[in-house]
Amino acid sequence: MNTDQKYWDACLIKVWRNAGTVLDAIQMYKSITGKEIDDSLLRTPKKGFPWKIGVRVFVADRLEKISKRLWEQPPEKDVDLLNRLQASKYTTTEQSTQVDKKLKSESAQYKRNRLRVGMESLNHSNRNQKTDWRVTK
Repeated sequence: MNTDQKYWDACLIKVWRNAGTVLDAIQMYKSITGKEIDDSLLRTPKKGFPWKIGVRVFVADRLEKISKRLWEQPPEKDVDLLNRLQASKYTTTEQSTQVDKKLKSESAQYKRNRLRVGMESLNHSNRNQKTDWRVTK
């Protein structure tokens, strides 16, 4: 692998350990190499990915194997991980690796449906309050 890839992987690991953002990793890479990240690099965020999001979230969402390694290993083993990444073609996934994403989507849909039913019943009760049923003569 080229040295730019090694620098990017090192920035990603370092910022992950410091719990920074993706933007922090990009700025660190830019300060080291003087270059912008491009499509030739592996394990980079795709176009349109929010840069203000935490790098741990990015790695967990798009680089599941690396995230697992970083959580399991102490920081002293980061150099070994960096060397293994240089021989690897592992890159970011197009789809999120989060299993709970579908569950969250369905949960949000359920909440929206309950809110919609609640609003309909509220509208129905308000409609009945506009009548003059409580008038006594």
